[in-house]
Amino acid sequence: MSTEALSFDVLFHRYLQHLEMLNYSPQTLAVNEFYFNRFSEFLVEVKLADVQAVTPSTLSDFQRWIFYQPTQRGTARSVGGQNHIIVAVKNFFTFLAQEGYVAGNPAKGLRLAREPDVLPKNILTPEEARRIIEAPDTQTLIGYRDRTLLEVLYATGLRKEELRHINVADVNLDEELLRVNHGKGGKDRVVPLSRIACQYLENYIKAVRPELAKGRPSEKLFISIRDGQPIGRHGVERLLAKYVRKLRLKKHVTCHLWRHSCATHLLKNNANLRHVQQILGHASLATTERYLRLTITDLKEAHRKFHPREQQQRRKSAREDRP
Repeated sequence: MSTEALSFDVLFHRYLQHLEMLNYSPQTLAVNEFYFNRFSEFLVEVKLADVQAVTPSTLSDFQRWIFYQPTQRGTARSVGGQNHIIVAVKNFFTFLAQEGYVAGNPAKGLRLAREPDVLPKNILTPEEARRIIEAPDTQTLIGYRDRTLLEVLYATGLRKEELRHINVADVNLDEELLRVNHGKGGKDRVVPLSRIACQYLENYIKAVRPELAKGRPSEKLFISIRDGQPIGRHGVERLLAKYVRKLRLKKHVTCHLWRHSCATHLLKNNANLRHVQQILGHASLATTERYLRLTITDLKEAHRKFHPREQQQRRKSAREDRP
């Protein structure tokens, strides 16, 4: 297939069309476009416009370039962030090779950087989660909406985008279930709701939400008081931050941290690992398993039982208790 007069932008547009045809989500397409823009910046910098001129050495130089490039916020790019960009470029060149736009795949041997096995930090305690959930003033419309949202978020561990796209019709109060449409990877799932979340949802849907909507049509469950439209992209994050500030908690609480906390609290209460995987919508059990390393109850019990200093303390206490 001739590549004459086909720019990188044209080829990438065809790649996006290919992903769209394979039913990848608009969010995935947008992320790939963002990553490709980083690659485009590099190509401009090295004055390379011919796709046939890209070599394994070119892509190694790009990987090095990405390593030194800060994020848009001016911070150092994480190893995971670097790898995401490299994977996107590798997939792009795999497509070009399969479609005959390039004779060989220059990205075939490109290796990803080793990612550190880091545990989630600043996990909330159950008490901190309870305080945040109970922080909204439920005597106000917005406060009742926020309390309901936080109850649902804690009951389900949903991703913020999943929460934003929940429809009223997805709530099954009789069965205490919530349908999650088009989760990560385009996968639907059904998750259980807590009884207290159902109580708030029932009141919210029947009495509070109609007041927020003011007759404006919207099928989304959680809507804004300003225009009756779904909560904005950063709305859930801001909502969490507002109540964390109100309580003066010294933790940076994001939606992702909230999700981590939900998973950890379930496992600490002896929830089945595969059940937690299904609730969170993890494709791999390995993703869920890392939370087990935060729930070290058995390890603590073993330490107290077998460590010499703990045994010495027990013997000392036993002697002191004798009459």
